[in-house]
Amino acid sequence: MLKTALIGAGSISGVHLKFLKSRSDVEIVGICNTSKEKAVKRVQEFDGKAYTDFEHMLDEAKPHAVWVCTPPNVRREPLLACANRKIPVFCEKPAECSLESAVAINQALAKKKAHVQVGYLFRSAPVVQTLREQMADDTIHLVQSLYSCNKSLQADRSSPVYDKKVTGGLLVEQATHNFDLLRYLFGEVVQVTGVASNPVHKKKDTYTIEEVISLSLKFANGTLASHCHSWVGDVYRDEIVIIGQKRLYRLNLFGPTLVVDVEGKETQFPISPDSAYVREDGIFLDMVKSGNWEKNPSDYSDAIKTLRLSLAADQAIL
Repeated sequence: MLKTALIGAGSISGVHLKFLKSRSDVEIVGICNTSKEKAVKRVQEFDGKAYTDFEHMLDEAKPHAVWVCTPPNVRREPLLACANRKIPVFCEKPAECSLESAVAINQALAKKKAHVQVGYLFRSAPVVQTLREQMADDTIHLVQSLYSCNKSLQADRSSPVYDKKVTGGLLVEQATHNFDLLRYLFGEVVQVTGVASNPVHKKKDTYTIEEVISLSLKFANGTLASHCHSWVGDVYRDEIVIIGQKRLYRLNLFGPTLVVDVEGKETQFPISPDSAYVREDGIFLDMVKSGNWEKNPSDYSDAIKTLRLSLAADQAIL
């Protein structure tokens, strides 16, 4: 039986806990959060023991694998605590908010030969693998990426998610998934330009995010892409349109669905019922069990490249 534990009991932790609870070969032995109340609530729902000190949890529960679901600026201590104990870690994205901090963490992890998978879930999504297969014989010159939601239209805007100092903002915390997918599909970005505005709520106090962002990206291979991001849209949307010489590809990441258009004739591809979260967590567990980390979808050092792009995009709109 594989003993697992979580550090950080926020909303995303529930996704991973649900997966772990569904596995007959996994035991949840600990859930840690600075708020004892939140940790207890998760334990009541998913099992384990509640902790407020992750060092104590690691020493007492002795997990074989740990999920780090802390805010982006609280990564170093949990990651290194696990590395010191030779415990593999699934770390939620992004790697950090600060590039300098992320580089220092990566150096420390490398010295300890730590195993970390960062949660860029689109890399594990079956729909993305289907897309890569369909694009294999095509040449791509232009890409359109869109992420939109209504988060800034909600009544309560006092949450830390609206403060860039805490989360890094729309690009570092949310669009980072799209940036990572674009890197995964088309390689590294060499140029970023962009603009942003706050059409609904002006920045003040702890509301420091930009509400609407438009970016242009140039890849090393010459491919051009745009990314538009809004927190004052209608509903959650995450879509990418890829324009190739042979075909046009429409990828709906919230579906997920993939439609390939050849001269106006559309084909929708069947998608696996497994969610990307289930796939990425399953890959991590397989690597923990086998000890073979060659198929790690996104290790910490690669996640830093996505962080660098996210920060460059954020700098471009200032």
